Amino acid sequence: MRARAVSPVERFFQFSLLGLVASGYFALAASGTLDRPTLVLTCAALVARAAAVAGFLRIEIPVRVSSLLALAYIAFFPADVYLISRDFLTATVHAVCFLASIKILTARTNRDYLYTGAISFIELIAAALLSAKPGFFGYLGLYVIFAIAAFMSAEIRRGLERHQKTVSAAKGRVAWRLVAVACAAGAGILVLTAGLFLIVPRTARMAAMLLPGTPRLTGFSNVVDLGGFGKIGRDDRAVLHILSYARPLPPDLRWRGGALSRFDGRRWSEPPLPGASLPVTRGSAVVADAYQLSRRDGRRLLYRVEMQNSDIGTLFIAGIPEFVNVDAPRLLLTPEDSLRVLAPPRETLRYEVSAHSGPPLPWPLTNAERRRYVQLPPIDVRIWSLARQWAGEGSALDQALHIQARLQKDFKYTLDGPEKPARDPLADFLFVRKEGYCEYFASAMAVMLRTLGIPARVATGFQSGYFNDVSGLYVVRASDAHAWVEGWIEGRGWTTFDPTPVGSGARNAGLWSRINMYLDAADHAWQEWVVSYDIEQQVAIAARFEAALRKLNDGSVSPGADWTADALGWAKKWGGWVLGTLLVAGLGIFFGPRYWHEWRKTTHVRRIQRAGGTVRDASVLYEGMLDRLARRGFQKPAWFTPNEFALHLPVEEKSKVAEFTEVYNAIRFGGDAAATAHLAAMLREFE
Repeated sequence: MRARAVSPVERFFQFSLLGLVASGYFALAASGTLDRPTLVLTCAALVARAAAVAGFLRIEIPVRVSSLLALAYIAFFPADVYLISRDFLTATVHAVCFLASIKILTARTNRDYLYTGAISFIELIAAALLSAKPGFFGYLGLYVIFAIAAFMSAEIRRGLERHQKTVSAAKGRVAWRLVAVACAAGAGILVLTAGLFLIVPRTARMAAMLLPGTPRLTGFSNVVDLGGFGKIGRDDRAVLHILSYARPLPPDLRWRGGALSRFDGRRWSEPPLPGASLPVTRGSAVVADAYQLSRRDGRRLLYRVEMQNSDIGTLFIAGIPEFVNVDAPRLLLTPEDSLRVLAPPRETLRYEVSAHSGPPLPWPLTNAERRRYVQLPPIDVRIWSLARQWAGEGSALDQALHIQARLQKDFKYTLDGPEKPARDPLADFLFVRKEGYCEYFASAMAVMLRTLGIPARVATGFQSGYFNDVSGLYVVRASDAHAWVEGWIEGRGWTTFDPTPVGSGARNAGLWSRINMYLDAADHAWQEWVVSYDIEQQVAIAARFEAALRKLNDGSVSPGADWTADALGWAKKWGGWVLGTLLVAGLGIFFGPRYWHEWRKTTHVRRIQRAGGTVRDASVLYEGMLDRLARRGFQKPAWFTPNEFALHLPVEEKSKVAEFTEVYNAIRFGGDAAATAHLAAMLREFE
């Protein structure tokens, strides 16, 4: 009877291959680009395969069926590209997930396993192109570990198939040893690549070149359709990170991105008018004129803004800008007093602003500008009457404040839009629903001001945000997207009005809020040092490292000069000892228990060899012999007697094991306790 080589390595290989596909799939799913049918289909295939490998389910799909499904999807692919997804990359991702589902369910041969591994790698590459989140690094680490485990177990599996042994391979600790080796090798690879990451510069422009049509900034657009802010209001992704160089920023700041003055009854947009080009000299542009710079009222704001993945080029400004530092050849000042970077980059846009917190100066409007800001399309006649009813008598400022108060008091802010698109959304908001998003309130007030002859426009951007004390940055989310009104008041210039009532989406302070702060800080670090890491950051790191080494070697750092100097001096004196101690402690924790167990068993065998033992010790010695054989690749099946096991071993092992078994039987079943010393000596020879 031949004992066949066995299942633990095969099962470990199957689970490793499953983990390889699963880590690539979840990395792709975390990018947020997969639709629900694709998510469900692929996840169901992975669960079914896991159940089959674990022995809970039996799956048998004929090769002909899988081939027909693949051919059918090839025919379906053009329809997905041109009719369903309308995007080649998205359709390709769908195809990869479908092939992964088919292959993971039907893989039987080594060629199938090779194809499955290749598909998992394609999944990972697609996730790398589509994802810019730090979670991708975790999936990458899992993929590396599963890849090493799959390669190791595949090699062992191939060796067992090529050289069939008479005894099955060891079952006990092989899987755990493979797991330990895979994890250690994966960790080593990740540590090495992390070091190389800081040496080899890359740029995020490659992703933009490969995905030129991907929407970038969330929460802002140069066009506002009535009803478009509802979904944005539920999106908590961070879009702006602001660092204040001086004092803390005032609360409830509005980060103005643009203003829209053309209204067609449903949509606000910018008029096609030329703007003014502002030159950027040595990285700085002067936005305000000499009269504006001479102001002494109010306070000045100094801050830096980081905007991830922006291709719109709009600069979000709090206050009245005076100077802007930005890495661009020139800026564009639009007719609506907005700033944009011409030929904007596809990666993180950083700029610094010196702004004034006071109101803008009351420059006069030209006749053409005044006509543009009071122009209206055909609107419901009731809006004209309602505007005069609410405005009452008084100055233009008083009338605007009256309209703002009525909207704030009598109407409700909600993120739930109408069930069906209204024919006249503004009239539906004012006379039927009386609730809506911020752009409904801003549009209603701007239109009412125009019916009264008061120039008005709708400003868009972000408001509020919160301070993250973990990263030291102010964070503005997509859900902070907002629209408000700018009305022209004689003697005051453009004056800000916000008719939107206070919503119920206030940020709650608590454990979850604190966790979000840590997650946002980690995400910002990922964006800065992974997604946008380039040659400039590499040079800056190298320069700081060189300066620190130079100070350390020259001894020019005086003890106690500052905490950095103290830390460098302490590291120079005690760093080697600390690292050595940590290394020894780590080795002790990792290898200590194993060697302690081995030392105790060796001491026990030596004691038996020296002083003899009892009949019970024979079983301990026999188990020790089986452990040593298992390390060589031979394991005793449970249904074999000791004599049968010895007979089925190869010639080079058979004689020694047969002799050991004979002595063991004499002690265990014959009661010859005196022979335990001889059995212990034989066990030592197996070493």
